Amino acid sequence: MEKFRPIGVVLCVYEAARIAFVAAAIAFLMPEWDSPIPLLALVSPGALFLLLALFLTLDAPRFRAFGPLFLAGKALGVMTAVVWLVFAVFLADDLAVAAMGMRAAEERFFASGVVLFLVPGDVLSACMMTALMRRN
Repeated sequence: MEKFRPIGVVLCVYEAARIAFVAAAIAFLMPEWDSPIPLLALVSPGALFLLLALFLTLDAPRFRAFGPLFLAGKALGVMTAVVWLVFAVFLADDLAVAAMGMRAAEERFFASGVVLFLVPGDVLSACMMTALMRRN
């Protein structure tokens, strides 16, 4: 019988909440579209992190080899988000913001807030996955 791993359950809940949050953020940022469903296809790869966390929680010895894949994906996501954040917020030209209009500027800063919210969560989830892999 497998032992209960509360850290794995917390990781699964975070990943599910992250998918829901990113989907809601995309739907919020694109209200002028008839349907945000094509953009939600960008969220679907994030379900792999949820599945990896779930499989490692349920049967860690069997799926242990996929732990480094989870960590590599999170590291790549964090690095991409940080580079985008630096480019979008700190290196953006004020004239470009004025040319885009107020709505685009608001969307950019909202998206920056989403990134600032998700990056620490992804770092924490990578730490939880490391702890989950070490316990097995």
